[in-house]
Amino acid sequence: MVIKTKKLRIMNKKLFLLMTGVVLAAITFTAMTSCEDDHYTVDPVLSGKGTMWENIQQTPELSEFASILSKVYYSTSETSVTTQTYADLLNHDQTFTLWAPKNGTFDYAKWNAMLESGDRGQIYKVENELIRSCMTRYSHVLSGSKVEDITFFNSKKGTFDCGARTINGVNITEANLGATNGVVHITDGPVAYLQNLYEYINNSDELTRFSAFLKKYENIEFDDVSSTQGPTIDGNITWVDSVTFLTNTYFYANYLDAYINREDSNYVMVLPNDRLWDEQYDKMKTYFNYRTNYSQSVITVNPTDLSTSTEVLTTTYTDEELDSIVDFRTNDAIARNLCFNHNWQYGHNYVDMATEGVCDSIMSTSGVVFYDPYSAQLFDHVEPVRLSNGYGYMVDHFNYRLVDTWLEVKDYEAERYYESYDYANVLRTHIYVDNPYDYVEGFEGEPTDTIVDLNAITIAPTRTTANTSVKFALNNTYSCKYDIIAVMVYNIDQAKPYHFRAYLNYHTTAAKATQERTQLTPPEGTLADGKNYVSHKPYVDEKGMLQFCDSVVLAKDFELPVCYFGVQDAYLTLELQSYMTSSQRNLYTNELIIDKIVLVPKENETE
Repeated sequence: MVIKTKKLRIMNKKLFLLMTGVVLAAITFTAMTSCEDDHYTVDPVLSGKGTMWENIQQTPELSEFASILSKVYYSTSETSVTTQTYADLLNHDQTFTLWAPKNGTFDYAKWNAMLESGDRGQIYKVENELIRSCMTRYSHVLSGSKVEDITFFNSKKGTFDCGARTINGVNITEANLGATNGVVHITDGPVAYLQNLYEYINNSDELTRFSAFLKKYENIEFDDVSSTQGPTIDGNITWVDSVTFLTNTYFYANYLDAYINREDSNYVMVLPNDRLWDEQYDKMKTYFNYRTNYSQSVITVNPTDLSTSTEVLTTTYTDEELDSIVDFRTNDAIARNLCFNHNWQYGHNYVDMATEGVCDSIMSTSGVVFYDPYSAQLFDHVEPVRLSNGYGYMVDHFNYRLVDTWLEVKDYEAERYYESYDYANVLRTHIYVDNPYDYVEGFEGEPTDTIVDLNAITIAPTRTTANTSVKFALNNTYSCKYDIIAVMVYNIDQAKPYHFRAYLNYHTTAAKATQERTQLTPPEGTLADGKNYVSHKPYVDEKGMLQFCDSVVLAKDFELPVCYFGVQDAYLTLELQSYMTSSQRNLYTNELIIDKIVLVPKENETE
């Protein structure tokens, strides 16, 4: 026996590296310099005198907005601030278009008070929601009746309607104030800031639990391709214009699979408030009862000489690692199926999704399908909030079953999950029968196109008197109750039922790290001979169909006290062992043909 010890840090290495959420170093913003780039291209029609900032200063009706511009320092992220104000930015060579609200058309006192507070979050809010909502790169001239799609400096999308003389519906009172580095349009109000889903979650007082979870995996990354390089100083590259973008590893495909921070997306999202999140956290946590250590005996069969070897894999966690695993898995169970990509819902709009009886089903971004009526009840009959990249439904109740989401039925195909066998050879068996009615003598009906197509394994005894056995490795189970079912294929040639025992090896909460071996007892309603399971034999059903499979219920509501989900080197093992005395050999077959093992989870009861 080979003893192999393995120390796991958290979840598995891939997940640990993915979810660390390391924030990149801040990017230095230096003085503006000229270079050949579209950032510096000014429409020749507007090649006016002075810079944009100089023109703003000379326009009395823009004095309030000018005051804001002179007080806010340009930042490359919420936490990284440069030494240049927006006044400085508009006084240099880069080209911008600014839709500046005139005095009295925006709440100057409110925005100025936020600046005077000295709070970094409030100051960044002024920058991102007021200033950056009113400016964009490059020169955009109001001309004719053209309609332009605009990307503002904060990445929000907008519409510049020259014919209507509006920007996102806001009236332009004076257009095309030309400057050497861009153009200013005067408006009768600021461009309204519309939060995206991620911003809404982070800014809502009722979604702090959801926000805290997502924030753990947030990164600010530097985009060197979109940024403008400045001079090299002391061997270090400086940047005239540092472009950064926000990423979040939880938005990746293996998790939420929805980039709810992007402005070019269209999502509908269920948003559990803090009360619901806390309630669900306490409930979900019961499914992730991990051990600090697991000891797993793994049997390997040499396909050449059929010899076996056993190695013991030991998985251990520190208390800190275990806390991190449980916290992530619990939060992930709440969050994973909350988002729906509007473009995936087969022509239905966000109103359709929330209206009972309209959508037969909707699919979450993580791939789970909710069927009517749960598809509509997800949204709990609340009014949605319109956001820049979709709609949010804040709920205080979940109207679906866990077994419809991540707590799914687990199918373990026999040919993939068998681990070892005794007194037998394992044969891969493909059963393909066309028109099974052809096998039924005297059936008074036309043959149908029914097809039975199964991939199974045959546990064939090495001698006629041997009691064969096979063991299956069942991974990624939760700490909850399961019905355990073996789907077995009848032995058509022998036309005899199976007679076998079942054993489950699993960890408990006891101090020892090794698994316990428990013989399963046939539950009420299952054909049995004492502790032995007995399958049906091939039979013809009431429709005259020859039945090829039998789903043998091995256990009902069997409670697994320990979670294996995400544990790489530990899992359940289920052993099926043919068992019969010499006097029973004429009644049963010691061959076992198995299609799959099925585990049906049950929701944990909570107070």
